[in-house]
Amino acid sequence: MIMALCHHETTLLDFDGIYTTQPELSERADEWVELADIAGTYLFCAREALQEIRRRLSARSARGLTFIGNGNYHYVTYALLCEIDRPFSLALFDHHSDARLSDGRIGLLSCGSWVAEAVARLPLLRQVHIIGARTDRLALPPHVSDKIRFWPEDTSAEELVSAFPTEHVYISVDKDVLDRRFAVTNWDHGTMSLRQLTATLGRIVRVKNVLGVDVCGELPASPVDAWRSAKQIKRNELTNLAILESVLRA
Repeated sequence: MIMALCHHETTLLDFDGIYTTQPELSERADEWVELADIAGTYLFCAREALQEIRRRLSARSARGLTFIGNGNYHYVTYALLCEIDRPFSLALFDHHSDARLSDGRIGLLSCGSWVAEAVARLPLLRQVHIIGARTDRLALPPHVSDKIRFWPEDTSAEELVSAFPTEHVYISVDKDVLDRRFAVTNWDHGTMSLRQLTATLGRIVRVKNVLGVDVCGELPASPVDAWRSAKQIKRNELTNLAILESVLRA
């Protein structure tokens, strides 16, 4: 089996117009998926909203890299994982576990619970490897923690890749795992360098069969008010482009 990124197209998801403020990234997009008109999507995702998001995603032709938007929509990764039809591992670069259940039960999909939902509902998901999450990871419920492994920010790419139990891997990146020198989000940040992140992503693509990659962690700002955060948005765009290149050219 030749290990590589299975698809090389780039999709931008439009919840709030943020990618219209990143022209270089927008030029690299093969497809846009409009989602701004769907109610019940911010932080928490209503059941009807998830159904509509999945319907629109299923109609897209680009399947390689997906730029989701700000971290409040990170639960879209769950919808993307639902499309996978073979056993796989999830490599999640995130400063938060995203596996904390707000009501202690499976069923409420949010940016903070989607990993727990995926572990509980997707039998083809064999293991989740979370790189760079803060210490709140210790509060995971038992039925979730058995399939989740945590790795510190400075974990070597070789050690991480050797731990995946499957040849197929899906990668999700929340830019809040990075030091603020490289990205600015609406959440607290880790201290990972962009060089370490891109090197690890490239290594995964070279030695595993990567089914897809998604990226979130944009700084929320309407196109009208984007000038107020122009420097931060540009910083995020440059990091998005670096991530894109690291997986396309691996």
